[in-house]
Amino acid sequence: MKTFDTNKLSSKVELTANILIIVVAVFFVVVLAQKYFFYSANKQVQIQPTVGMKVNLPDIDWSKQPKTLILALRADCRFCNESTPFYQRLLAEAKPANVKLIAVFPTTVEESTAYLNELGLQGFEVRRSPLNNLQVGGTPTLILTDDKGEVTNYWVGKLPSDKEDEVINKLNF
Repeated sequence: MKTFDTNKLSSKVELTANILIIVVAVFFVVVLAQKYFFYSANKQVQIQPTVGMKVNLPDIDWSKQPKTLILALRADCRFCNESTPFYQRLLAEAKPANVKLIAVFPTTVEESTAYLNELGLQGFEVRRSPLNNLQVGGTPTLILTDDKGEVTNYWVGKLPSDKEDEVINKLNF
């Protein structure tokens, strides 16, 4: 006659319960990651400037230069920081008679100026504005306007070198 071993049964029940707890925990982590990381990133990308729209940035006299390049940035943006060499190149190669360079941040002008100074980026006019006023959902975003403040081109994200060259060429021609 077989005897019933309660210790073995108890161990099996405990093991099964632990496995179920781990499976449920992994499921919740995946659901939360999708909801808070992937969904919000896709939502942000949907907001972007459109060619021909008038830029909502008060107190800018667009007619002083034929072109204005607006850099929508955030100090906590990894891609903004990684793009510093390109922004230094913009300052060096953009012809001031042809283009005005404006850096727009959602933070105060003082905080934004200090951030640019830390990166060695002096020469941008610094403005404060909610980025969604510019139809910017992700940073960095570069917006090129004409002398009426209407968008002629825009670029989103850290640009590859060929797109950086494209921006420089659009500024100087």
